[in-house]
Amino acid sequence: MGCYGNELLVEKFPVLLPKLCVQVRVITPIDKPFSKLIIRAVMDSDIMAEMNIISGETTPQIPSGIDDSVRTELSVMMTFSPLPITEPSKLRIEAEADNEILCGGFLLFGESSPNNHST
Repeated sequence: MGCYGNELLVEKFPVLLPKLCVQVRVITPIDKPFSKLIIRAVMDSDIMAEMNIISGETTPQIPSGIDDSVRTELSVMMTFSPLPITEPSKLRIEAEADNEILCGGFLLFGESSPNNHST
């Protein structure tokens, strides 16, 4: 259990992670809402999950004077349970927003070496 930056080292492959949760945040100016938004988790070249979030304008109308927001944010959690990993891999997040691919973060799965261990 933990929070990971861009690398997760395991003792050896293959490995079965009981659960991996990925928090995804997508931000856009409030006056330019997405009309289409698909979020994908891609392991190497395989699509692991795909979420179709928006079809049509869904950004709420905010009455003037109540909120001075300049952006809107969508946050979703993607959960993989269990997650088998057979070899060193790269899990990346991408969003397809109005037919444009936006590249998000990634997590590298690697094998630890004896030099990586603290004593």
